[in-house]
Amino acid sequence: MKVSNELTRMHEEITRYITEENNQEMAMSIAEKSAAARAAAEMPNGRAALEAMGVNIAKLDALDQDENEIINGELETAIAKMDELSQVPVDLDSGLDISSALLPADAFRLTPSWSAVFSDDDQQDGLISTLSTASANYLGCRNIWNSATGAGWGCIGGVGSITSHAEFGFWFRPSVTKFYSVHPLFRFRGYYILRANDEWHNCKHARTLITMETNCYQYNWKGWNSVTALNEQGGNINRNRRLDRDMHTSNSYLLAGGDWAFIRARVKLYARAQGGGSHVRNDFSTGSANRLCVPHIDVF
Repeated sequence: MKVSNELTRMHEEITRYITEENNQEMAMSIAEKSAAARAAAEMPNGRAALEAMGVNIAKLDALDQDENEIINGELETAIAKMDELSQVPVDLDSGLDISSALLPADAFRLTPSWSAVFSDDDQQDGLISTLSTASANYLGCRNIWNSATGAGWGCIGGVGSITSHAEFGFWFRPSVTKFYSVHPLFRFRGYYILRANDEWHNCKHARTLITMETNCYQYNWKGWNSVTALNEQGGNINRNRRLDRDMHTSNSYLLAGGDWAFIRARVKLYARAQGGGSHVRNDFSTGSANRLCVPHIDVF
């Protein structure tokens, strides 16, 4: 009973700390984005210089609007296609757990005891959106997507960006003091879309960045280890692809025997779109196929 009460207290304290940490980070990000947008609105956009050179700005705007309408129509078609593909669950391993067979005999397989999602979405920002729910009430998975849309010329302002964190927490009580290898399984089932059509007179761009991060607490935080799962960007880009992949990361922490340790496995989804017609979407939510999971961590 004493161990149970102690672990409950520790769990409440550390999850409260992580929640506050994430909320503060997201609040700072929202404030920084708002300040950047205000600064961009006050800067000269450079269009006057083009007009002085004899460029017909009105004609460029009309052309840009026509192109954006075409791109937005293509985007709706692409999302519908990817959503349709997301209705059938994806099974990559056919029931074979090869990773378990390669583990040492004394390895521990930990399952999550906590999960949560955080995002720097702002109700006042019409260029971004996000959604997160628990997946079938299973702590090891989340249904989450986020998206960003650009606006205007893009050279000054017109940027939509959003960062979302999916956090998974695991408790481990080492038996002896030593360096432990910590291998989380990051399971991606979803898709991403990037659209941007950069021209000589504008600054359109799209980027998606997905990273897998691991940290551990015992007496103090041991430090983040970050591995990139996806990093694609471009000024002229048109990508509609599924991301169905199981990935392990390798981490090492010195832990003392007999005392509880808390392991964080976090996925960061970042979307950034600049200029009208640009769009980024990271979708691990739609249909029965899409989800984002850290179902277990192997420790040995």
